[in-house]
Amino acid sequence: MTRVYEGRRVKVEVFSLVLPNGRSMKVERVLFPHVVSVLPVVGGSVVLLRQFRPTLGGYHLEIPSGVVEEGEAPEAAAARELEEEAGFKATRLKLLFEGVVSPGYSTEYSYIFLAEDPERTQPRQEDYEVIETLEIPLSEAFEMLRSGRIRDMRTALALSLYFVERQR
Repeated sequence: MTRVYEGRRVKVEVFSLVLPNGRSMKVERVLFPHVVSVLPVVGGSVVLLRQFRPTLGGYHLEIPSGVVEEGEAPEAAAARELEEEAGFKATRLKLLFEGVVSPGYSTEYSYIFLAEDPERTQPRQEDYEVIETLEIPLSEAFEMLRSGRIRDMRTALALSLYFVERQR
């Protein structure tokens, strides 16, 4: 196994592997820490972040998300990210989903939580984060999802699961 890159958050390695069918292949794998995302619902609105993403060269609508630090429980990371990025303190978190993000090339594993009626606090964003916090009525968020204005997969999954659960 050869490590070809090591950055602040990601590492990239290349190695050869014999597959279960006996064939060999060269694997390029991105090592990425676990991440959390939180869907904050306040009254009849959802809290979304309009966040500048340098890798994509523009703003995107997302729910608060971030890396689970070493030794940190996913729930604690979710509560921390919600407060840091959006300025809300979760009174309780419900796990909506957990799973791999892109198993074809990355080890990234994600936890998605729901925070209903979190308490308002002050955001404590990092210097490199350019974020505007928005409260969007649930009906409008649904239309934004259906029309493709929300393009972040974690946000789309969180909203979809939330809307499905509300219909039960």
